[in-house]
Amino acid sequence: MRAFLLKYHRVAFYSAWLLLHFIQAFHTELFDDEAYYWVYSKFPEWGYFDHPPMIALLIKAGYSLFQNELGVRLFAFLFTTAALFVTELLLERKNPFLFYAICGSLALAQIGGLIAAPDSPLMLFVALFFYAYKKFTERMTLLNTVWVGLVIAAMFYTKYHALLILLFTALSNLKLLKHWQPYAACLIALVLFLPHIYWQYENGYPSLLFHLFERNAPGYDPLNTLEFVGGQMLIAGPLTGWLLIFAALRYKTTSDVERALRFVLIGFYAFFLLSTFRGNAEANWTIPAFIGLIVLSHQYLLDRTKLRHLLYRFLPLTITLVFIGRVIMFANVPPAWWIFKDEFHGNKVFAKQIHTRAKDLPVVFLDTYQKPSKYWYYAGDTALALNTPTYRRNNYNYWPIEENYIGRPAYVFGQYNESFDDVFILRSGEKNGGRFVPNYFSFSKVMIDNVETEQVEKTLSLRFTIQTPVEYLKYFQQAPYDSSSVYMAIYKSDSVFQYINTGLKVSAVDNPRESQAGIFPLPLAPGTYNCKLAISTCIPGKPSLNSSRFTIDVR
Repeated sequence: MRAFLLKYHRVAFYSAWLLLHFIQAFHTELFDDEAYYWVYSKFPEWGYFDHPPMIALLIKAGYSLFQNELGVRLFAFLFTTAALFVTELLLERKNPFLFYAICGSLALAQIGGLIAAPDSPLMLFVALFFYAYKKFTERMTLLNTVWVGLVIAAMFYTKYHALLILLFTALSNLKLLKHWQPYAACLIALVLFLPHIYWQYENGYPSLLFHLFERNAPGYDPLNTLEFVGGQMLIAGPLTGWLLIFAALRYKTTSDVERALRFVLIGFYAFFLLSTFRGNAEANWTIPAFIGLIVLSHQYLLDRTKLRHLLYRFLPLTITLVFIGRVIMFANVPPAWWIFKDEFHGNKVFAKQIHTRAKDLPVVFLDTYQKPSKYWYYAGDTALALNTPTYRRNNYNYWPIEENYIGRPAYVFGQYNESFDDVFILRSGEKNGGRFVPNYFSFSKVMIDNVETEQVEKTLSLRFTIQTPVEYLKYFQQAPYDSSSVYMAIYKSDSVFQYINTGLKVSAVDNPRESQAGIFPLPLAPGTYNCKLAISTCIPGKPSLNSSRFTIDVR
């Protein structure tokens, strides 16, 4: 066996990697975002509120083969495995066993590599980009130019982080800008990406508004920075993340590709570290830098025997910890405080509880896109997310679901308050509730934009444009829908602390797009406030979120 492994070590490594992911993918319940992206796949589009369409396409392809968790994740772990193979090809000097040790030390690559999220295909496309870039810098042929353009388009169709990859790569090699081929490659990518850009245009650029303006917290929280730094060490480790990052940053590059990988690595760390001063930066956002982390740390450790042996000594413990993590993920373990954000247990029980209480009625979930997605997957019933100003918009604001709920009895599920009849204590200990609504209505698809405000003494003059989907126009011709009022949600920090009734009502009976204006009292102390506009629903105190954020200055 030892002789076989030494002779066919590459086959053994990649086969073992695939087998472990295959078993894990089949036996582990879906994470929250995986269920959400599975719903993506039921509505094929050129774009989605949060991401481009690549992950939806891959899940749809995998789920057509296996109608279970394995199908959802199939192409995710195939792509991450392929990403490691391509990354190995980028090594100028090779020590296969050091490469395997580095991969085995990356906990996120082992466990996170099976998760059906945009980061998985992005790893492959980033690795392919640098492989194509290597060939391109050696010979700027037409074929290599087209290849680079195709890979750039694939990155953009996966995640918007592709823009940072291009920016930092260009900064690492400014002399490329003197040639026409890089511009041609970018033009090819742009042409291929036009369908997604058109989707954004048709829908009011929701992704751009969300990622640049809506998702950041209004003030600086030092915990965001500390969590980001700690998260980078953890996902690159957990035990030797510091060593790999140190080695990658210390390595002196010897080629254009290595220099580009270094710029991307440092650029991603710096960019998202700075973004923590505006809000939260999730640890996985630096996943594209992993290709550089693996290559550069490998090249540095090749010539550092002591550090290399330190990595080897920690490897068995890392693999043991990862194995324990794998078992915990698919085993039927009881709730525990040390399982942080347990998304992969109890989902089937949760869906069955809701389905039993709802008695086959349509189910509406308040302020969450995760729970309706999990319910949809595990109960097999369509679900709707009603997003209020206390939450955020997501793709449930766009899918053709809400209009099928209006005027029908429904079961509403959300964070518990006295208005709920049923009580649910979730696995996490969170207290939720449910109640029957005889005549459901909400208008999440109605969009309010072009907001203008002007203070007149102790009143506020408000003007805006309201855009109502054509299929909603009929609802405003009959009670109680025509009484839907427009409220202004006032935020303190990132929480709603007051709703102000503007006195305006949705009345777009014949024209799907019209302007409205009104003047109403402004019961606020002097200061600057972030605001959003919301339309009342059948649930008191839970208006739908219908605008992006805007600011008012109260004198």
